Amino acid sequence: MQKNRALILVACLALLMVLLSGTVTTAMPPTQSSEATFKTPEDAVTAYLEGMIHGDFAKILQACAIDEMSEHFDFGLYIDRLRALPPQAQAPSDSPFYVELNKAQLSAQIANQVKFFTWGLLSSEEVSQGKIVMMDAERAVKFAKDVDTSRLASIEIVKIGLPNPKVITSTRYVENSTKNARVYGADESTERVALFSFEQDYYFIGFTLFRYGENWKISSQTSPISGASMLGTPQKTMVAEFESMINSN
Repeated sequence: MQKNRALILVACLALLMVLLSGTVTTAMPPTQSSEATFKTPEDAVTAYLEGMIHGDFAKILQACAIDEMSEHFDFGLYIDRLRALPPQAQAPSDSPFYVELNKAQLSAQIANQVKFFTWGLLSSEEVSQGKIVMMDAERAVKFAKDVDTSRLASIEIVKIGLPNPKVITSTRYVENSTKNARVYGADESTERVALFSFEQDYYFIGFTLFRYGENWKISSQTSPISGASMLGTPQKTMVAEFESMINSN
C-alpha cells in the first residue's frame, strides 16, 4: 500500500512537471492536425511510433493532442492547480493569437521528445540524457553519421500495455489524472508504455494520453508511473522486464 501511494505521489509530481514543461523549447510552425481520430490509446501510440519509423513528423503530431490542448486550455483551472504562474505556462485560450502560440509551444515540446528519442536510440552520446557533451569537429561528424534517421525504419513495435495497472486504476490516481485532463478540456487521462525492438535490442518508452469524447490523443511522450524518461529518451529493457511492468500488482 505504501509503495502504491509513493508511486501515485511520484506520478502526481511528474504530472505537475508536465504542466510546467515547455522548458528549453523554441517555437515552430504548428503542422499538426485534429482530423485524425483514435478509438483507443493503443491506436494513438501505434500511429505515433509509425511516424517515428517512417521519419514523418507530421504523422507524429497527428497522434498528439496539440490542437485540443491549445484550444481547450483552462488557464484559471491550471493556475488553481499549481497556485503559481510559471513562465513556461500556456497562454489563456480565449485569444486566437494565444491559441496559435500554444500550438507552437506544444509542438516544440513534442519535437524535443522526438529528438531525444532518436538521439537516444541512434547515438551513445550522453546528450540524450540532457547533458552537455563537449565535442570537436571530428566527433561531430561521427555523431551526425550515427543519428541517420533512415535507421529508424528497423524499429518493430512489439507490445503496448498499461504500466502498473493496480496503481493506474486506483481511485486516487484516476481522480488526480482526471483533474489534470480537465485543465486541457479533456474527459480522461491515462498512460501507456510501448515495447519495441531496434537493431537486436529491446527498448521501452512511455506516453500520457487524453481522451476527448471518443478520441484518444497523446499529450506527452512520457509515463510517470512507469519511470520512463521525461525527456523522451528510450530505455533499454528485456521482454520479461516489460511484461513485469505491465502485469505488476
